[in-house]
Amino acid sequence: MDLSEKIKIAIVEDESIIAEDIKFQLNTIGYNVIGIANDSIEAEQIIISEKPDLVMLDIMLRGEKSGLYIAELIRNKYHIPFIFITSHADKATVEQAKLFKPDGYLVKPFSDNDLYTSIEIALFKHYADRDLKSDELTTDSNFVLNNSIFIKKDYLLIKVKFEDLFWIKSDGNYLELHCRNNKKFLIRSTLKDFLNKLPKNTFLQTHKSYSVNVNCIDAIEYSHVIIEEQQIPIGRLFLDTIKKTLHIEF
Repeated sequence: MDLSEKIKIAIVEDESIIAEDIKFQLNTIGYNVIGIANDSIEAEQIIISEKPDLVMLDIMLRGEKSGLYIAELIRNKYHIPFIFITSHADKATVEQAKLFKPDGYLVKPFSDNDLYTSIEIALFKHYADRDLKSDELTTDSNFVLNNSIFIKKDYLLIKVKFEDLFWIKSDGNYLELHCRNNKKFLIRSTLKDFLNKLPKNTFLQTHKSYSVNVNCIDAIEYSHVIIEEQQIPIGRLFLDTIKKTLHIEF
């Protein structure tokens, strides 16, 4: 299994040539297109089965239910970011689109740069707004979605599943994330802020500078935890919490 997953995007567009062009653009700049829908029924099927991270949605779909219907469905039921794509930039269309609070608005045709910028801003804004509402917003540029952490790397957001995140090492305002297959990511965050965003029953702080995924522990001794032959230290102040959480005695 690949450690880092590309951002998954669904396209809802009834013009097949345009849809394929958008798919090509998205694949070229590093995203994963997990499906193309021509109508509302296909769109909802893809959202349910593939669980995209973002939807590119044509406003003016042909058929009984327009893109606006799908937008309302996504906003109220599935709660994932979506970007309107349209050939119309007139005031009436824009004002109508605003009512559905899209995370972005792109007028066809658009460049790779326009597409990339809109997606990255839409993803960050959507989840930053969600975190802000739950008082979990921190100063770093990474955010949590379901069972994964999204990490800013170069010009893309990389998705790392919690199950692949083995242990974390703090170095001041930076963290080293040590993951499956010896992958390592460096992010800007304090350990305290980062742990506040992770599931507390999965990640356990063992030292002032270390935290581990309890599901990845191979062995544990009085002074350290062993994961993938790596020894992660146990601090004296954290020993009682570790024993209580893991229901162990030395």
